[in-house]
Amino acid sequence: MQSKQITRKSTTTIAVTALTTAIVTTLLIKSTEGIDWKQLLSIKSKQTNHPLVEKNKPLQTLSGHSTWIYAVAISSDGKTLASSSYDGIIKIWHLPSGKLIRTIAAHTDAVESLAITPDGKILISGSWDDCVNLWNLSNGNLIRSINVNADDIKAVAISPNGKTLAIGSYSGVIKLLSLKTGTQIKRLQHSSSVISLAFSPDGQTLASGGKNGKLKMWEVKTGREKYTLAAHSRSIWAIAYSLKGKTLASGSQDGTIKLWQAETGEEIGILNGHSKAVLSVAFSPDGQNLASGSYDKKIHLWQVETQELIKTYQSHTKPVWSVGFSPDGQTLASGSADETIKVWPVSVSKSSHQSNVKDDECHSSECETKPEMILKEVQEIVKLEELNQKLYQQINQSWREIPRWYEDLEYRVRVDNYGAIVSYEAINQSGKDYVSETPLPSLVNSAKNKAVSQKKNEFGLFRVILTPTGVLEVSPWWGWEF
Repeated sequence: MQSKQITRKSTTTIAVTALTTAIVTTLLIKSTEGIDWKQLLSIKSKQTNHPLVEKNKPLQTLSGHSTWIYAVAISSDGKTLASSSYDGIIKIWHLPSGKLIRTIAAHTDAVESLAITPDGKILISGSWDDCVNLWNLSNGNLIRSINVNADDIKAVAISPNGKTLAIGSYSGVIKLLSLKTGTQIKRLQHSSSVISLAFSPDGQTLASGGKNGKLKMWEVKTGREKYTLAAHSRSIWAIAYSLKGKTLASGSQDGTIKLWQAETGEEIGILNGHSKAVLSVAFSPDGQNLASGSYDKKIHLWQVETQELIKTYQSHTKPVWSVGFSPDGQTLASGSADETIKVWPVSVSKSSHQSNVKDDECHSSECETKPEMILKEVQEIVKLEELNQKLYQQINQSWREIPRWYEDLEYRVRVDNYGAIVSYEAINQSGKDYVSETPLPSLVNSAKNKAVSQKKNEFGLFRVILTPTGVLEVSPWWGWEF
C-alpha cells in the first residue's frame, strides 16, 4: 500500500492516488519534519473537535409535527416562525421561547412552500392540493383561498413590496397574482417543473429554478424572459438573492451550490461540501453568509465573499428541507424530514479560521516547526471506503453505493486553514473516468499486524492533519473498524 501525502503551496495542493493490490503489514506516512504517523498519533492535540463542526448543539428543538417538515418561514420582527409539513399541517411558533402558538389544518395535501409578507401580517402557503391560502398570522384565520389550477404547487414567493405573489408548479407554469385581490397579473412558462422561486430585492426580477436544472430570470413588469442559464445538471431545489440583489445562489440535486452575478448571469463560484442534494439555501440579512440544507442531513454555513465553508451544523437525523435566518442574523432555523425544527446560534467572526489561534503561535510558513505543533488545532477523523480510495472519497465528500477502484487520480485541492478540503478539480483525464469494478482486497490490521479476511463493506479510519508549514497529511488511525 502506498503512502499518500499532499504538499501545499499557498492554498492549493496536489493529491495523487494510485492503484495498488499488494497487501503490506507496515504503513508509514512521513511529514517534512520526519515524524512518522505513529509519532503523530502520540502527540496530544490542542483541540479535539474541528471548530467548523457544531454537533448536537441547537439552541432549541421544536417538536410537534407528525410527518416531515417541508418549509419554515420567519416573520420580519423575528418573533414568529411558521412551519409546514407533508400532511398539510401548518404550525405557528413563538420563536424566542419555542412555544407552539397554534396548529392549522391548512391543506388537504403537502405544503411544500411558505412565505410571510414583509409587514409580517400574512402567511402564504402553497400546497399540492393546487391551492394557495392566505392566513392572518396573528390569529390563524383564513383570509383567502386561491385555486390556481396548477398541478402541485412547489414554490411561492412574495415581492418585497408585498403586492405581488409568485406561484410555481409542477406543470411548469408560473403565475403572478395580486395579493390584494387574488387575480392573475401574468402567466409565465418555465421549460420544466418549477421547484423554486425568488424575487430580487428591488422586486423587478423573478428567478425560477426548474427540474431540468435550468435557471430563468424574468422581468416582473412585462413578464419577459431576461435570460436562461443551464445552471445545474439536475433539479434546482432552492434559489435565493443576496441582500443587495447582486448575487444569486442556487442549490441543486447535483449536490452543489452555485453563485451567480444576478444581472449578467455570470457564474462566480461553486460551493462543494454536501454529499447529497442541496434542498434549501438562504442568505443572512447582511448578505455575508449563506446557509444550505441538504439531503445529507447537514447544514453548512458559507462565507459568501471567500466562498469558504465556515461552519457545519449536525443534529438532524433526516434530510433538511428548509433553512431561514432570523432578521437580526443571530439565529438560523431548519426544518427537517425528522419532524423537528431546530434553531441554531450563528456566531461568525470576521476571521473564523483564526478564532482559535493564540497570539503566541507561529503564523508564518517561514517559522521553525516544532513536533508538538504538528497537530496545531487540527484533528479530523474521517471514515472512508477502502484504503486506496481514502483521498478520492475525502475530496468528493461522498459515499459510493458500489465500491470502485480509481487508477492514477490526480486532483488540485484547495484546503482551508484547518485542513478541511473545500474544493477540488480533476487535472488529468483518468481522474474523470470510472474504471471497471474490481473485488475489494483484504485490508491490513495495522494494530495486530495481520491480514483481515475480505469483506464487502470494509472501512478504515483516517486522520487529516494540516501542519503549520502547509503539509496536509492523511494518516492511518490505529486499527480498522468493521
